[in-house]
Amino acid sequence: MKLKNLFGLICGVATLMVACEKPAPDNGPVATGDVTLSVANYSVEVNTPINFIVKDASNVDLTANAMIYNKIYVNGKFNDVKEVTNPFTPTADGQYEFYAVVGTSISNTIKIDVVPTIPALPEDPQPANTSFNHRILLVDHTGTNCGFCPEMMKALKEVEAMEGMHDKYYETMAHSYNTSDPAFSAAAGSISTYFGVKEYPRLTYNFVYDIQSDRNASHIAQQINTIWKESADAGIAASASLATTSVVVNAEVKAAVTNEYRITAWLLEDGIEGTQKNATEDWMNIHNNAIRQAATLNPISGFDLGTIEAGKCATQAMNLAITGAGSNVWNRDNLKAMVIASAKNSAGKFEVVNVVICPVNGSVTYDYKK
Repeated sequence: MKLKNLFGLICGVATLMVACEKPAPDNGPVATGDVTLSVANYSVEVNTPINFIVKDASNVDLTANAMIYNKIYVNGKFNDVKEVTNPFTPTADGQYEFYAVVGTSISNTIKIDVVPTIPALPEDPQPANTSFNHRILLVDHTGTNCGFCPEMMKALKEVEAMEGMHDKYYETMAHSYNTSDPAFSAAAGSISTYFGVKEYPRLTYNFVYDIQSDRNASHIAQQINTIWKESADAGIAASASLATTSVVVNAEVKAAVTNEYRITAWLLEDGIEGTQKNATEDWMNIHNNAIRQAATLNPISGFDLGTIEAGKCATQAMNLAITGAGSNVWNRDNLKAMVIASAKNSAGKFEVVNVVICPVNGSVTYDYKK
């Protein structure tokens, strides 16, 4: 059914005038809030049936009466919708968007990553162990045209050289200062926007946007030591494989502390050559750990794993699209995945509890304390 026909049908019902609102130009039909669409798994392999579930506000199952629609995008812009069967079996990889219609009610839109093959997770060498090494997430918001950014680069190098310090964190670079930067990406720009970065350079910690540092090695080390824990609340195991147009990540979170958890993955690239303004040493013109892609940024903390009890695990497959082109082409040989687990803190916000780096076409198992 074409979009215009669908809306003609809905608007013919006078009892629900709100359904006649024009669709938002960027994402299609507007949800009415009367029904909810969900699936069991938001990442599936190609040729795997997707079973849709539709319920009303009272949790009554309306699936049998629902029509399911796939949103169609052309060149990144919403274009049309297509009615699909339930279950629906995708024959090509990529990100799909679906919504449901029951009578005059339009559901929320869900996104499903369809991947060629989900890589197998590594075997857990210590299934009964929940004592994990802890690493903090550091994001350096930077850019090649940023005149003060070499001072942050120097400060981070000084922190890395401090004994035992680099075992406490992983850093990544959000090149968001200038779009002419060969390490710039839309994902990096969105991440810097989330943190409210307006002055560069800026260093942020975990997903807590009010913990920041500027170019001062002593202050950075002090912040790391304040946040770092002897043992992490959760551990991460992961595998990553290179597909035709993406990197597919399969991740597992094992809880040491019962809590609500989320998981996400960022695609990073090393060895990007770009002349750094005010660079004082040659190494400053080679950019590593640059954020190229995120599995999702809505929310930044990623996919909801629900409550994981201590000693239990939850898994999530994620798709990281490779979209670099032209003068900003990405070197597939230099890509790696950063996997980030977060949990609810005392303020009810999701804060990073651990981070791992996984090589493409490789895996990492749980980093247990010795």
